[in-house]
Amino acid sequence: MANEKVHPGKPAVSHFCKVREEKPSENARPVILLNMAADTVNGRECEVLISRYAQRVSDAGAVPMLIPSIEKKENIETLLDLADGVLLIGGRDYDPRFYGEEPRPETVMTRRRPHFDIAFGEAVLARAMPVLGICAGCQLLCIVSGGKLIQHLPDSKEHTGGATHRARVLESGFFAQACGAGPGEELTVNSFHHQAVDPEHPGRNMRITARAFDGSVEGIELAGERMVLGVQFHPERMDDLGPRVFTRLREAAAAFQAERK
Repeated sequence: MANEKVHPGKPAVSHFCKVREEKPSENARPVILLNMAADTVNGRECEVLISRYAQRVSDAGAVPMLIPSIEKKENIETLLDLADGVLLIGGRDYDPRFYGEEPRPETVMTRRRPHFDIAFGEAVLARAMPVLGICAGCQLLCIVSGGKLIQHLPDSKEHTGGATHRARVLESGFFAQACGAGPGEELTVNSFHHQAVDPEHPGRNMRITARAFDGSVEGIELAGERMVLGVQFHPERMDDLGPRVFTRLREAAAAFQAERK
């Protein structure tokens, strides 16, 4: 840059880097922040995410953004500042001591870095931003709201391994909107779990809006205008309900994005 000429009254401009301030596009897609899971791959601890979650978010018209499971408040808050909505993914059992119980023999105590998920879930709820919790993500919403889980369902064989069963919508709300079904209607959902939200302790201000064939909780949501929804099934694995559910998350995130502008 030694030969660069600087004219009086005019600032020097680098030929290598030019920074421009641009306003976000009014048509910018909303950003959905997804948590990840710590696991061992080829003998090394890694952050992993089943790609279907991110793919469904993208297919719905939003931008997926990932947060690693590092329990650092600054990381969580900074990434939440950039997000318009949150997806809490499924995964392994949460330590029941988070909700004041001792583990039962059936509880699988292999989840890594669970304290991050708790910290992340609490921060998300404090933001009053749109949230979709799937399977263990639904259970996480319950736990961070002060609720409890049933550690092992009596009919667990009917809920594991991708079994399908009927679920009934109990009342109007985000579950009904996301699934396109009204109160009293039934729909077929998949199932990959042996635990569920305790109907006696769904969490502060959480209401149960759907139940499975055996009465176990299939959907919870936070009372209010902002979508905070937990579903016990896996919509990312369903080609009928999946697009509808993720579209509803994108719509809620887009509305939140518009309010922040």
